[in-house]
Amino acid sequence: MTSDTAPFDFEIPRIVAAVKNAGHTSVLLQFPEGLKRNAIDVAFQLEGQLEDVDVQISGEPCFGACDLPHHPEGLVVNFGHYPIPNLTHEGDVIFIPARSNTDPIPIVRKALPELKGTVGVVSTPQYIHRVSEIVDFLSNNNIIPFVSKGDDRIFKKGQVLGCNISAARSISKDIDMILFIGAGNFHPLALALGTDKDIIIVDPDIAEIRRINDLKDRVLRQRHAVISQAKDAEIFGVILSTKPGQRRQILARDIVKDLRKAGKKAFVVEMENTSPQILDSFSATAWVSTACPRLAIDDHLAYNRPIITPPELDIILGKREWEDYVFDEIV
Repeated sequence: MTSDTAPFDFEIPRIVAAVKNAGHTSVLLQFPEGLKRNAIDVAFQLEGQLEDVDVQISGEPCFGACDLPHHPEGLVVNFGHYPIPNLTHEGDVIFIPARSNTDPIPIVRKALPELKGTVGVVSTPQYIHRVSEIVDFLSNNNIIPFVSKGDDRIFKKGQVLGCNISAARSISKDIDMILFIGAGNFHPLALALGTDKDIIIVDPDIAEIRRINDLKDRVLRQRHAVISQAKDAEIFGVILSTKPGQRRQILARDIVKDLRKAGKKAFVVEMENTSPQILDSFSATAWVSTACPRLAIDDHLAYNRPIITPPELDIILGKREWEDYVFDEIV
C-alpha cells in the first residue's frame, strides 16, 4: 500500500473476496470527492489481485450512500460511507467506510481545555470505530460524553450525515456542546445550524482543533440574502432528485401546492444531478431543492437563480420566522 492510501483502510482483501465469491467480472469503484485522490492507487491494487476482472472508477460526483451508480454488469464498491439502513439498493453493492488509521487521542487530548460539562460525541465513518475509545478517554478526564444512535437513516451510533444530524439533535437537550471528530466543514456546519450548541471540531488527519462560529455566521448571512432574493420570485421550480436516498416526492408535491396557494407559479423538475446550465434552461426565477441539502448551501454561488431549502421556503410563506431558522434534513 502506498503512502497516499496508508492513512485509510480501503479493505482491499474484503473487496477481492467479494468479487471472487460472487464471480463478478466487473467492478465499479465509487469515491467521494475527498477520497478520489486515492482512486487510481486502489484500482491498481485490485487489478493486481483480480485477473480477468474489469476494474472501473466512477468519475461522477458522490454525495453519500444515498447516491449509488447503476452498474448491472457487476459489483459497486462505495468508499467512505456506511449503508443507510432504511434504503434498498439494486444490484450488488458493498460499502467500505475507509476507516482512518490515524490515532485521534493525541489531538483530542489537546482539545480538552475547550471541552466543558456534558459533550455530545459524533463522527463520520472514517472515525466512528474510535468513538468508544474517545468516550472512555473523555470520561477519564472529567468530561461527561453522550453518544446517540440517531434515526433509521443512521448505521452507527454517534454517526452523522451531511443531511442527517439526528444522532446529535436527539441529545441536544442533555448536552452543553458537541465534539465532532473528522474532516471538512459541512458536517460541523450542519450540526451548528441544526442545534444551538457550540461545536468543537477535532480533525486528527491534520492535527487541527477549530470552531465553526465564523463560518456559521457567514452562511446564515448568505442564506438570508438568498431567501430575500427568492421572496420576490413569481415562478418556482422544485427540484426532485432521482436518487432514491434523496427523493422526497411527497414533499415536492406539497411545496408546489403551497406555492400555488400563495399565488406563485410552481412546477417540479426531476433530475439526477443539477448544474447552472440545466436550471438556466427553465423559466424559473427561483428554485426549491428537495434533493441533498448541500446543493443549496454549498453551491449557491454557482447558480444564477436563488436556490432555497424547504424550511427556507417556510420563511418566505410566513410559516416560520427567520429566528426559527432550521437546517434542512432528510430524516
